[in-house]
Amino acid sequence: MNIDRMRNVDRYIGTPLCWIMGGLQPFFRRRVRAEIKNILVIKFFGLGSILLSTPALTLLRSAFPSAHITYLSFTSNRELLQRIPLVDDILTINTSGILSLTRDLPKVLSQLRSIRYDLVFDLEFFAKFSTLLSAWTGAPRRVGFELPTQWRKMLVTHHVPLTKKKHVVHAFCDQVEAVARSQTYSPNICVPSVTESDVRSLHEKLPPEETPFFCVNVNAADTFLERRWQPEKYSQFINNAARRSPYLFYFTGTQEERPYVQHIIDMLDANTQSRCRNLAGTLTIPEFMQLLRESVCLISGDSGPVHLAAAFGTPVVALYGPETPDFYGPLGARTTVIYKAIECSPCMNIYDAKAFRCPYNARCIHEIQIEEVGHAVEQLGVLD
Repeated sequence: MNIDRMRNVDRYIGTPLCWIMGGLQPFFRRRVRAEIKNILVIKFFGLGSILLSTPALTLLRSAFPSAHITYLSFTSNRELLQRIPLVDDILTINTSGILSLTRDLPKVLSQLRSIRYDLVFDLEFFAKFSTLLSAWTGAPRRVGFELPTQWRKMLVTHHVPLTKKKHVVHAFCDQVEAVARSQTYSPNICVPSVTESDVRSLHEKLPPEETPFFCVNVNAADTFLERRWQPEKYSQFINNAARRSPYLFYFTGTQEERPYVQHIIDMLDANTQSRCRNLAGTLTIPEFMQLLRESVCLISGDSGPVHLAAAFGTPVVALYGPETPDFYGPLGARTTVIYKAIECSPCMNIYDAKAFRCPYNARCIHEIQIEEVGHAVEQLGVLD
């Protein structure tokens, strides 16, 4: 199911359902137990966002060490969640199509109701779908971000203010602190585990080369495509880097992004193309994580791979435009963010499900120059 359809369903069907659920809350709500035994965390969108939620999970584990923590997300995020040791159980919903959604949703609804959750954290910003699932559990404590609408006030018991003036990691931790105020906050990201099996699996598909390689992610999640740097600038940067180094260049992405990736590779000089490989849609999440671990550097726009690479300590040059890195930037010692902060930035608005479309042709990201990216890579000690 594409993102626009999901937004429309959430808006036009989710809103009346929230009002109905609000009226039915007295029949769903369960009594408060003295001990917190079962906790549910909800975050659907973004591998990067799930990774950035791990400090909150660490805080949660510290506050309630004996509690069973379940994470609810989309099926596409399961492989990452399986490699985060802070999670005890995983529930997923497959949204690849209407049939898969109608098959999975009743099962998840049944599980959410049968397990007696004491505490629910909705880490989505303002989605009606996640709010409804939180309320459906009947948990006596339901934490969510504050929104001045009556339907949300009826369905959330602990309202946490959200501001883009501090990093989203703090926002997620603020939710935990709303019910466990005495805990000490730590911003450290939990590094996902990569097994020997994952390493072998990658090397079966992509035998190790003696020549080191760059990873290049020219994509941005389809929630906001304006985050993409221009194809011609990516191609010129790669041509320049190829002339100055012996590196290979591995282009990453999803299966749906493969044609776009190939379009940029086709723009490269013939000699450079021979050192490039389009890996979009060919790797599992664990294989992709191992690829990032082995990479000399990642060049990417504002998307999940920058957070994964930063967690593994891989040097990252991240290009930001519509979103501010103050709120959603990568956290790592070897990361460099290029961000112009022009007068209309940031315009990527969490309050409208990131549905805003830029009337200025994404000038913020397009003003980033090839020389700036090259200089940033040099500063990381990757290019001579």
